Amino acid sequence: MASAAKKILLLDDDYESMLPLKLFLETVHDFAVELTANKALLTRLPQEKFDLICVDLMIHPIGLDADRHEVQNIHFDQVNWRRTGLAFLKQLREGQFSRDPKQGTSPQVPVILLSAVADTSAAEVLEFSPYAQYMEKPFDLDELLDRINQLLKDSAA
Repeated sequence: MASAAKKILLLDDDYESMLPLKLFLETVHDFAVELTANKALLTRLPQEKFDLICVDLMIHPIGLDADRHEVQNIHFDQVNWRRTGLAFLKQLREGQFSRDPKQGTSPQVPVILLSAVADTSAAEVLEFSPYAQYMEKPFDLDELLDRINQLLKDSAA
């Protein structure tokens, strides 16, 4: 019996540039991938389990989804949008988006923080857990895939 596809969340507001990654992970590597930065995601995390999250450091509060419709993206009061991904990761690790880890996304889910701006040190990201890594955009696709597979393997152990 085949195992269920691992579910990956690409938390990014740049749908146009991340869509090829989503399609690559789905078609070539059989992952189930959701690409969104819509704020409604925060209410789904307690009920919906993701096995890994790739989160962009900068998420603008207003954006266009894959169909070019305006959406309200994840935004936290008192947090500059250039640090939304880091604020999301901190709140995730604190358990603010989980009720029952067997149903929803675990606070310890593996995370890869992505950034087009080299202003975040790896140490700042790694303080949240051993299952968090940092990669700068543009990234090498093979390296990202290696990190995804390693994090999934390590978190299952």
